[in-house]
Amino acid sequence: MGWSRIRAAGLAVTMAALGATTALAQDWPSRDITFIIPYSPGGGTDMLAQEFTRKLSEVIGATVIIDYRPGGSGSVGTGIAVRAPADGYTVAMVSNGNLTMSPLTIPGLPWDGIDDYKVLGKIGDQPVVLAARSDAEWSTLEDYIAFAKSRPGNVHAATSGQLTPSGLGVEMLNAQAGLDVVAIPMSGGAESLTQLLGGHVDALFSYGPAIKGQVDAGELKPVAVFSTTPYPFFADTGLAQDAGYNMDLGTKFYLIAPKDLPEDIAEKLRAATLEVTAQDDFQAFLTNNGYVKPAELDAAGMVEELHTEEQLNRDALTLIGQEPVL
Repeated sequence: MGWSRIRAAGLAVTMAALGATTALAQDWPSRDITFIIPYSPGGGTDMLAQEFTRKLSEVIGATVIIDYRPGGSGSVGTGIAVRAPADGYTVAMVSNGNLTMSPLTIPGLPWDGIDDYKVLGKIGDQPVVLAARSDAEWSTLEDYIAFAKSRPGNVHAATSGQLTPSGLGVEMLNAQAGLDVVAIPMSGGAESLTQLLGGHVDALFSYGPAIKGQVDAGELKPVAVFSTTPYPFFADTGLAQDAGYNMDLGTKFYLIAPKDLPEDIAEKLRAATLEVTAQDDFQAFLTNNGYVKPAELDAAGMVEELHTEEQLNRDALTLIGQEPVL
């Protein structure tokens, strides 16, 4: 076969592939969409996913079916999502920790970073909150820092794990404020509350919904929120950044899809996500359940945010003396 005929055949194949991709985007969605949650059912994350998928279904005019794929602290389901067919019929709600910390600490995952999946939107953010018993002698972040500096190595703070946002919060604040607070990782929120209420630790780095009941009962008080925006859940609690500490810590949930998803479909999903998160009743749901409305970022903005998060995690691993696997 001559070169001209080879080039013509190659061009025909390319045009056919482009035509198929265009047809796929034009027809989307023509069937149910699988929405992977890489966590177990129940709890606040499940509630967020249920509310978001209900709204998303209404916006795009297709049924969105939740598929729970727990395991590996979220890495199993995330791996299934990034390896799914890139046709717009499989998406996932995944946390910033799974997207940017897990690849640095778990070898052999099917994604190394942002280039291995396509980010489609932000669903909800939940900041880390520093809390104390109601009878603690400190009620502000500045007071906590002064308290900890007066007792180096003798102040203990409960967290949900060393490599979680709450655990990293202790270490990052130690570094920025010159503290020597000992982080005590717990198996879950219930154990953390028990340790704090029982006087076994001095402070708790946690999330609003986990402590709201005890705050309302007068047993605990929120002291600081590690967010760049006000936190309506505890509207009267100061932000760490207002005290001079540049720390935006928390769990942020993103909508992602396989990296080769056609851009036409990706844009439809991005627009649909923005439409859902802009609805008044969805924003009310976020506020009432301890989330904050995420910033309205375009595709480039979300990629930049995730790259920044990855670098922060690398820096945090260095703080605790752990070498990233990537």
